[in-house]
Amino acid sequence: MENQSLISELFTSFREVNQSFYQSMQRAGQHLGVTPIQLLVLKTLRGKPQMSLSELAECLFVGPSTASGIVERMVKANLVSRERPENDRRSISLRLTPEGEQLWVKIDERRNLMLEPLNELGEEDLNDLLRIHGRIVHLLHKAREEHKDE
Repeated sequence: MENQSLISELFTSFREVNQSFYQSMQRAGQHLGVTPIQLLVLKTLRGKPQMSLSELAECLFVGPSTASGIVERMVKANLVSRERPENDRRSISLRLTPEGEQLWVKIDERRNLMLEPLNELGEEDLNDLLRIHGRIVHLLHKAREEHKDE
């Protein structure tokens, strides 16, 4: 099989895997009224409280205005709070509320159960996939930077 055909199959495979992960995330949060992107916000802020909106947008791979809309809905739902740090009154940091923390724990348990079958891959396969995915991302970022003026 020629290289271009394999790359095309790889692209299709990534789309299928991405869709499967998305559906798992959707099911994990659906019964609690959380969208997949909101689930990612909960996960991200749980791992790094007091994050700025621009940092969050970068972690989610979305634009600042998109992140702002998501956060606004989550603030109204009392899942996320905005705070002004004492040392920098111009910035705003985001953190989970106690309700957001509780919701994340519930969703994370369900999400882990849904992803448990991936343990069958084994540590070596998982590490190989992560290494290869990292290489792919690096190569595509490099190519994008080389062609950004075109």
